Amino acid sequence: MSMPARVLRLRGEVEYRDQGEPLLKMPGDAVLVRRGVARSLLVACPDGCGERLVVNLDPRTAKAWRMDMRGGEVTLYPSVWRDGGCGSHFIVWRGRIIWCDRFEQGNVEPPYDAALEHRLYTALELGRLRSSEDLAIQLDEIPWEVSRAARRLVQKGFADAGTGIQRDWFRRKGR
Repeated sequence: MSMPARVLRLRGEVEYRDQGEPLLKMPGDAVLVRRGVARSLLVACPDGCGERLVVNLDPRTAKAWRMDMRGGEVTLYPSVWRDGGCGSHFIVWRGRIIWCDRFEQGNVEPPYDAALEHRLYTALELGRLRSSEDLAIQLDEIPWEVSRAARRLVQKGFADAGTGIQRDWFRRKGR
């Protein structure tokens, strides 16, 4: 097994999966499969196990991830968690691979946009929890960045966070 990747490198765009496979040479290499619309993202598993992951991007076929290409870098939402094989669990955020398991030491998040806090605060509602994903759609932002800004608002005492399965849900704190 090689070293885990910290960056997702988009190596190209193809129409069919078999055209993309040869482009996946190193852990973290990725290829977009697009036929009219984005269908899937092929990824050489970033943990170095040698497996190929197929991340569905087409909500018409099954559970689908959202892909954002802001700034020319890939972001996927939600995280990718392999049920079998190596069991890797990671986030792809602005081209960076943020590990959620055994490789967490060394994670580096993208730069923080403090201006998002104000926009997010105005979008939060008193008494009603809303998911970071829904808030991101409303604000046309990346869910990971909305979640990070919301957690900062919670730390500053301006917002509350949900618990359990609603741990990534937020509301404005009453004053």
